[in-house]
Amino acid sequence: MSGPKVVRIVTRDEIIAVCQGQLARVDAALEHWIRLGRRNECLADSEIAAAQKRRHELAALITSDRFTDFQKQAQEEEAFFRSDLEVRLAKVAAEAATARSRERRVAQAAGTLLSVLRQSGKPIDAELERALERAAAGRGDNDALAAGFALLAEPDPVLSEALRAQAARLKDGDDRKSFAQWLAAQPTPRAEPELQRLETRLASIAQLGDHARTAEWEVRLRTAAAEDDVARRGLLIDSLDIELGRALKEMRALMKAREEGLLLLAELESAGVSDAILTVDAITAASDVATIDVLIAKGKNLLESKRASVAAAARRAAVLTGLAELGYEVTEGMSTAWIEQGRVVLRKAAQPEYGVEVAGSAEIGRLQMRAVAFTQAGAGPDPWRDSEVETTWCGDVASLTASLAEAGGGLVIERALAVGVTPLKRIEVTDGAASLISREGPMRQSDRVAETKAR
Repeated sequence: MSGPKVVRIVTRDEIIAVCQGQLARVDAALEHWIRLGRRNECLADSEIAAAQKRRHELAALITSDRFTDFQKQAQEEEAFFRSDLEVRLAKVAAEAATARSRERRVAQAAGTLLSVLRQSGKPIDAELERALERAAAGRGDNDALAAGFALLAEPDPVLSEALRAQAARLKDGDDRKSFAQWLAAQPTPRAEPELQRLETRLASIAQLGDHARTAEWEVRLRTAAAEDDVARRGLLIDSLDIELGRALKEMRALMKAREEGLLLLAELESAGVSDAILTVDAITAASDVATIDVLIAKGKNLLESKRASVAAAARRAAVLTGLAELGYEVTEGMSTAWIEQGRVVLRKAAQPEYGVEVAGSAEIGRLQMRAVAFTQAGAGPDPWRDSEVETTWCGDVASLTASLAEAGGGLVIERALAVGVTPLKRIEVTDGAASLISREGPMRQSDRVAETKAR
């Protein structure tokens, strides 16, 4: 296949630009992983050091031109930071939920103890009573609980023997340890799985930063857990379950959109693109996914436009440089003329009556390349040489492909015609003309063969 060709050009410069953008995303994902991991105390310094080492090893792949390996590993590393953080935060949320559940049980115990003490008629110290009230409201105070149990353990014929024995044990032992042991030994409260799920959701919401609503929901959860009426208790828990589930889903979607927006900003910065509307503040301040999606769409368009422009310039330069090395005459301003006219024609120094035409937009990466002949005043090279020129041109394409590959790029032939399938294009050159006028050759190769036989 030595006739006209449609080729796809990829240059080292555009590959590096894409890789640098991916590396910027990895850096942003790593920063996010470290920031949230430290804030939630679920990352060790050794783990951070290991991740940073992997990042430097990743960057080294670019400098060593291992672009395919880099792109694969960069995607894996970015995905790792996202999934690993989710696992870590889920574990932290579960631990926080367990702690919240314990605090709630302490609050329930404090409320029950305070109620029993008041009903017993025993004199309660005002400071102890206030401390128990705070504990019942969720601000745990084991010292106050131990003191309350000790007061309850004082002889009183109204109290049951078992309750007095329990209070006495708390009084005689270490207050903090004894109360903790007592609490751990208590039977699981009603609907504990449902309450544990709500506690976990509350912990996850708190991780995402909505502390105002978290405090409100905590109060509602304590109210539901303390409700004695089974039917009302179930309604309160179900209502809160639905509300927390919806809120957590929305917040996670918002956080994911914000993270994606910030990663895209890192890519844009790497490409040297900035926009007055698309900023970190705009993304982090957005309160809904739809707003961020609009910003992300704009950012992607800006990035694609910038990369297309840079890649097109690199492709034009690579093709012209490669053809110049093969002996084609490249003059100043050819790149600009290519942009303006959509094509460029180069004369071959060793065969000035022949050359090559490169047509098409370098922005899309696909070009049509074909050998051409030059004519003046209707006179030009002998048509019988056309097939030889086309065959020579095929060798030049192979050399150009090797040159681009050596530079780290590539040329892929997507479609090619055999010699003689289409007549060699002839370009008429007028004296002093700055532009070239082209027309198809006067006859097809098959017609030339028939004419030769006739002679």
